[in-house]
Amino acid sequence: MSHPLAFANQCLYHARIVQAGWQSELEAQREPSLAVDLAFAPLLQKVFLDAYGWLLLAGCRVRTAPEHPPHTVRDLPSLPAGLVLPAEIAACAELESTGWLAALQAPISRHATVRQSNNLAANSAVPTLEQFALWGQNLGALAQHIADAIDES
Repeated sequence: MSHPLAFANQCLYHARIVQAGWQSELEAQREPSLAVDLAFAPLLQKVFLDAYGWLLLAGCRVRTAPEHPPHTVRDLPSLPAGLVLPAEIAACAELESTGWLAALQAPISRHATVRQSNNLAANSAVPTLEQFALWGQNLGALAQHIADAIDES
């Protein structure tokens, strides 16, 4: 297993721990759910984006891991002359502009949306735990896809 792929898997493991803590806090109902969401969402987003960056590096067959992973395809280091971007990484670039990766990469508002008593439809721009669970599944599938591609090369 390449170092970036190992780092990606470590991030996904840490993400599951953060998700469990988030779920636990929501179930305990000690704090308002929006406050809990605002506390956990940015942290989990960073862990997921780090995992994604390590996957990008692994997919490009980068052997020497940088100190911090990129969070987008455009932030990847240049490939050596004569090499092209692997197909799975090109697919990630497309997902960054129109797919689930675009949603994961979107900035999270650090401010609670104030709901007026007469407006029940108001909500926050903070992704929910359920949304992060779906992103986590997508990242897990991407990790498997990249690991398979590495094994085949």
